[in-house]
Amino acid sequence: MGIKQIAKLANVSIGTVDRVLHKRSGVSKDTEKRVLKIIKEIGYTRNTTASRLKLASVKKIKIAVLIPKGETRWSYWKLPKKGIVKAVKELSELGVKADFYNFSDSSSFVSQSAQIFKENYDGLVTVPFFGNESNDFLNLAKSKKIPVVFLDTEIKLDARAYFIRQNSYNAGMVAGRLLHGLVGADGHYFIINMLNDKGIHMNNQQRELGFREFFKSIGQEVTIRTINHSISETLKISKEMEMWFINDAKKGIFVTNSRAHLIPNILKQYNVKNTFMAGFDLNKQNLEYLKSDDIQFLINQKPKYQGYSAIKGLFNFLTKKDTSELNLDIPVEIIVKENSPIS
Repeated sequence: MGIKQIAKLANVSIGTVDRVLHKRSGVSKDTEKRVLKIIKEIGYTRNTTASRLKLASVKKIKIAVLIPKGETRWSYWKLPKKGIVKAVKELSELGVKADFYNFSDSSSFVSQSAQIFKENYDGLVTVPFFGNESNDFLNLAKSKKIPVVFLDTEIKLDARAYFIRQNSYNAGMVAGRLLHGLVGADGHYFIINMLNDKGIHMNNQQRELGFREFFKSIGQEVTIRTINHSISETLKISKEMEMWFINDAKKGIFVTNSRAHLIPNILKQYNVKNTFMAGFDLNKQNLEYLKSDDIQFLINQKPKYQGYSAIKGLFNFLTKKDTSELNLDIPVEIIVKENSPIS
């Protein structure tokens, strides 16, 4: 039953029913109650898809996506982009389109943000790599009443924000448990983080904290050393690190980002034995080393799904005021050699 039938039952015009459905003024309280009663009795729900199909030719839903450049060293970001492209393609007939903007550091994040806010976008998707800059981005979007979805990482911001991410702290705890099962209490543990121009990525920090907390939670004091390396430089083994690795003890290596595939060749070069490794993400290189037993565990944070969900969530919010898909916690999925997908 549609609006025409509701209007006939309520003995009002179609325009009156439309005003009630869209909560616009110009309808008396008694009439509004009568129309709402009929709507409830017949179980009417608006056909948002049909409405969007009618509007699509004249009113587009424009979404700006600001993510790191998909270069080799940022190859992870090609994956959420694929998810975004897929969602936009599925919603294109409903008038959804996305424009991509890229940054490589905090300065380019700011300059690209300024460009975005010169345009009239309905929704925004980005990554909270830089605390102050992300706050400025969110606050400006709030002032313009534009919803923002942050991918990959959750950080504390001045205003309420939407995040589609995996709980980095919990992921670190899981990595600690996995490596402890192979390395034990007598082994040595190493955490490898990645640095951008503002320091260690927030999700790397959260994962390291969770990793260390796991060993505290089981009451074991183990040797854990942290190695930080710049995203713009090749990871090298220093003399001090050589001394750390030279013994025959079992070694657990936790790479807190998607670059675990860089480590096996370095270990072979320095003849480092008895190593077990956990890292993140199912890129081709990581999967190859997983299948050759050079990496034992990969934690999948489903970057394609994150990007896909951000667009679908924004669409539902912009068309139905439904926020249920704008805050998603991606489960900590453990991938081993036996259940790994084809690379």
